[in-house]
Amino acid sequence: MQKTVLIIDDRVRLCESLASSLAERGYRPLSAYDSSSALELFSREKVDVALLDIRLGDENGLSLLPKLLRLKPSLPVIVITGYGTLEIAIESIKSGAFDYLQKPVRMDKLLKVLDNALKLSSLEEENQRLRSQVRGLPIVTESQAMREILARATRLASSELPILICGESGTGKELIAGFIHENSGRAALPMQSVNCAAFPESLLDNELFGHERGAFTGANALFRGVFERSQGTSLFLDEIGDMQVGIQAKILRAIQNKEIRRLGGAETISIDLRFIAATNRDLQAQIDAGTFRSDLLYRLNTATLVVPPLRDRREDIIPLARIFIAEACGGAEPKRFDEDTENLLLAHDWPGNIRELRSAVFYAATIAVDRIISPMDLPSTVAKKASDTAGTNIRENFEKSLIQRTIHEAGNNKKLAAERLSMSRATLYNKLHKYGLLDG
Repeated sequence: MQKTVLIIDDRVRLCESLASSLAERGYRPLSAYDSSSALELFSREKVDVALLDIRLGDENGLSLLPKLLRLKPSLPVIVITGYGTLEIAIESIKSGAFDYLQKPVRMDKLLKVLDNALKLSSLEEENQRLRSQVRGLPIVTESQAMREILARATRLASSELPILICGESGTGKELIAGFIHENSGRAALPMQSVNCAAFPESLLDNELFGHERGAFTGANALFRGVFERSQGTSLFLDEIGDMQVGIQAKILRAIQNKEIRRLGGAETISIDLRFIAATNRDLQAQIDAGTFRSDLLYRLNTATLVVPPLRDRREDIIPLARIFIAEACGGAEPKRFDEDTENLLLAHDWPGNIRELRSAVFYAATIAVDRIISPMDLPSTVAKKASDTAGTNIRENFEKSLIQRTIHEAGNNKKLAAERLSMSRATLYNKLHKYGLLDG
């Protein structure tokens, strides 16, 4: 497909010459001679890459750069500069430009930079497509550990490997499974899921594998189990550690042989699906106790994601609580937490994780008579922390802990830690001094 290049330069003859050369090489060139005409063209044309001269008559071309990027953040902008403005060009890279070229511009160099820019643009468009697939999933995180898990989940999604998601109850394992499915090649069909802990052994066998008509008393019609219903999509087996050993053996055979047999049936049925499993149990301990098959674990944990509990990612507590309060208030104006209430939310260890936090927020939203939620509106299990934390600055304790953990995760690289914490290095060093965390 022909790519459109917007040339922004106040010298008409140079624009015409450059446009002619690009057209000969298969590009669709557009020319603008000042900021206003560039923005007007940009608003009605699909532009894939822009060439921006720093000098636009009396204008500074760089003032146009942020306006273009606000309209299309993924737009690669290549800045053209004279030797005397090289420092400005380098500064433009820091402001979001893709690259810069010095005058006189060599065509072979320009074509190479254009090719790289368009590859970047195509990659960003693909990333936007993937993000749009998961836009409805309420995965909210400020945690570096969770971001790394989501990045790994995105990479694994394109494979067909079975995935095992481990973590305490309420940490969001099913959301991670949905995230993987929606980023996979099977996303056109809805993911199928079964909570293995919700069925006794006989009923779980039937739910998974189905039965033939007449297989048992009351089996008056053929029933297709969830394995058959998952053809072409992903199957999420939640709480797989709660299954009986007999069912585990049948699941192992299904994964190995990619086929199943209905209860009471002689025919084997080929299956084409992606396995995702989750558990809140220690499967190795269950193997040692003889309640879980080691060969099934080895099949499932080809790729394992361990979701941290909420107490280990406290930076997610307030953002999640604000999402839940908006949800609890429906279409009405959301209530909000006062500072003391947020401090208590941060101080609580949330043994029930995100599920417990959501319940606590919904409770507070219901109890509170004002728009501001105070500590007395929280459940007693959370509000009890008030007496335990009197006289302490919970936010500072939380910030100190977050900085320590981030520096450790960054291998003591202060520059990287500052980037992950979204603060300047100077701010980070001030806080390290404040909390007595400076080396030596």
